[in-house]
Amino acid sequence: MRHKVLQTIQRYQMVQKGDHVVVAFSGGADSSALLTLLWQLREELFITVSACHLNHHLRGEESNRDEAFVRQFCTEHHIELSVREIDAQRLAKEQGKSVEALSREERYRFFEETAQEFGTSTKIATAHNLNDNAETLLFYLARGTGLNGLGAIPPVRGNIIRPLIECSREEIENFCDEQNILFVTDSTNLTDLYTRNRIRHRIMPEMQQLNPAFLKSILHLSVTAQAENQLLDQMCSKEYQRIALHDRMYAVDRKEFLKLHPAMQRRILLHMMTELGQEPDFCKVREMQQRALQGSGKTELCYGTALCADEKSIWIDTAVFYPNQRQPYFEQPFAEGETVLFSGKSVWVNFYSAEEYKLFFKKDPSILKNAIDCDKMKNIAVFRQRKDGDRIAVYNKQGSKPLKKMWNEAKTPQEKRWRSVVVSDSEGVVWVEGFGVSKRAMPDENSKRIALIEIKEDNR
Repeated sequence: MRHKVLQTIQRYQMVQKGDHVVVAFSGGADSSALLTLLWQLREELFITVSACHLNHHLRGEESNRDEAFVRQFCTEHHIELSVREIDAQRLAKEQGKSVEALSREERYRFFEETAQEFGTSTKIATAHNLNDNAETLLFYLARGTGLNGLGAIPPVRGNIIRPLIECSREEIENFCDEQNILFVTDSTNLTDLYTRNRIRHRIMPEMQQLNPAFLKSILHLSVTAQAENQLLDQMCSKEYQRIALHDRMYAVDRKEFLKLHPAMQRRILLHMMTELGQEPDFCKVREMQQRALQGSGKTELCYGTALCADEKSIWIDTAVFYPNQRQPYFEQPFAEGETVLFSGKSVWVNFYSAEEYKLFFKKDPSILKNAIDCDKMKNIAVFRQRKDGDRIAVYNKQGSKPLKKMWNEAKTPQEKRWRSVVVSDSEGVVWVEGFGVSKRAMPDENSKRIALIEIKEDNR
């Protein structure tokens, strides 16, 4: 097995001269064999080796037993060791995650942080083996997967290496026996409570009866899938850059997108999801493709995020507005001084004579858009929220337009629209936050009393 591991390391160029390798050491047979082998090969490979262990505290005294074993093993072999303890059950509950997902995240975070202590030329070695690779592929098949899932466990992923990936569990256990390597057994691996254990105990033996070379066949499949997947990823990246709309994030030209082969369309949509940190989902991608073909509407990817499409483009909106996020209706009389509209937002009105206004105007002509001739407003005016059908003829624009259209043209987020302030009188809208005063209420040379409006809003 020593020779096989050396071949695997060389085939995938897992380490370079001068690298430091941190071994993820659980104390089980696989990681004990891996740590022993890399420790024995360190001079031949011109590397240095250390170990790290994360105690999840998920199995009571057994977890503490594993940590004690790991500490003793490293002490006896003079191997540097880093240990961290977490309460995985509590953290998972606090973060709303499954214990399995939380534990995996914490493990790899710990591995990376430990590796950083040794500098940039550091690798993290995990003890995944030939059986793990086959079990992972079967797990992905049962759950539903694409070509990426058929790649199962890659021998190298970034700075993570798997020197035992071509060794079977049987070979590893035999190596431990031959070398008198001690290890501990995780009792949860002996039950069928977990999906992976059912695959290991029930499905794997059946597959190996059908084909004694099943493990090697799966390895060949996964290696081929990994290589072809890498090629397709490169092609996808080029196509995505070609059709991307660079004036906004996560957006592509719809016409060019629809010219692509459906397989490449799926790749690009998956790429966009992955960029956002979304989990790949075949059914969701199929819905996204249909949305792109339809060229209108939106498909929710998760709360607050949706794929949107129109005639010209396809994009991912990461700030989807929901009706329940709408600012409750507000309305207050138009009055001098401060008027609180709702929590975090108020409006200030100051009245000026024509002479005073002219002095301000000479200093800052931009105040024109926020200045209203009070005598031109009809009856009682109010500050209020937008209403359907609102429209305004703004002082510096041709004709009147619905507020909805003006906000659409300005690409104003929905949430902001429902928080925007409108001034209206008995004849309709007089002033709109961000757009200014209507033509009919503009101050002129005959104006006598002018109101200047200023919005105050806390940062949200």
